[in-house]
Amino acid sequence: MKRTLKFLALALVMATQFPSHAGQRDDLWKQVNDAVQKGLPATAITNLEPIIAGALQDKAYPEAAKAIAKKIALEGNIQGNKPEERITRMEAEIARAPKEMTPVLETLLAHWYWQYFQQNRWRFLQRTATAQAPGTDFTTWDLPRLFAEIDRHFLQSLAAEKTLKATPVTAWDDLIEKGTMPEAWRPTLYDFIAHEALEFYTSGEQAAARPQDSFELAADGPIFLAAPEFMNWVDHLAGDTNEAAIRALDLYRELLRFHQNDPAPRLAFAAADLERLAWGWNTAFGEEKNARYKSALERFARDYADFDISAFAVEREARVIQQEGDLVAAHDLANRAAKAESFATILFSKSRPGRRASRPSASGTRRGRKSRFVTGMWTFSIFAPFR
Repeated sequence: MKRTLKFLALALVMATQFPSHAGQRDDLWKQVNDAVQKGLPATAITNLEPIIAGALQDKAYPEAAKAIAKKIALEGNIQGNKPEERITRMEAEIARAPKEMTPVLETLLAHWYWQYFQQNRWRFLQRTATAQAPGTDFTTWDLPRLFAEIDRHFLQSLAAEKTLKATPVTAWDDLIEKGTMPEAWRPTLYDFIAHEALEFYTSGEQAAARPQDSFELAADGPIFLAAPEFMNWVDHLAGDTNEAAIRALDLYRELLRFHQNDPAPRLAFAAADLERLAWGWNTAFGEEKNARYKSALERFARDYADFDISAFAVEREARVIQQEGDLVAAHDLANRAAKAESFATILFSKSRPGRRASRPSASGTRRGRKSRFVTGMWTFSIFAPFR
């Protein structure tokens, strides 16, 4: 039972509710929840302290990370909900956290910076860079400096690559809630963090921070080639740069390389490859872009014809054809995807694997916002710290 897949972004929602915590600290978590619901943040913080201590002692790092993040958010609320309070506290927690926790905490911190930008976008877009060295107050930074800080935290979160790749994302269920995409598409903590970083690197706002002589992705280049040729091309890109586009290319290559030897059908490999193609379409320049993208999607659909993920490629091609004005051909192609009956089409009727708006998403409209997609199949269960 398969029907047309609609590629709507999976919004990265930081929920205010706590999932149930099985284990010896259930009563403490209940007290925390009760205190929050009664508007008693100080009481909730008091009850979080023994949770943090116990979880660290038991090496229950996901639970400890969740409690720490919640404590920081509550402390920030007491201090007037100032973003600098929460970010400063998280940086202090990262400095003393066990190494097993730091990648996820770094990812969360990067998101907090990113959310601060999103809520103050107009301020950053009006600021101009100065020759003066930026201070420590991130609320006064210009856009390139803020993005450099987000980049730094994502790089630090991915530094423990070997450990992340060996850690199933399900091991962090206390902190990371499962979304609707199949686990086979994002099976490890590395996959989760890499895709969270890609959400940032492929966002439309990156254009505002790009230098004039920045790297441009050419549609007639290797971006739409088969995965082996694409990986080889990225390997030989010259120069050491922190440009967002280069970061994105590197991450897509690493995801493909990580999963290229997975047992068939290599769905994590396929999902990363399809996102790479979609991002190329949203980012590349050149008259051949549509033709090369459609050809790559057709190749992908053939290679994975026996699997649900092929319907994503077919639907994306139909959308390109629709934008070109051939509504009849687009309708026929969409019907082809609709006839492929599988459970996934129902499961993903409101999701998609593509990301960012400037980046690819199936529909080309990104994430929960107007510009980018959140492709993660998992979402942080800690609520958004800035409102």
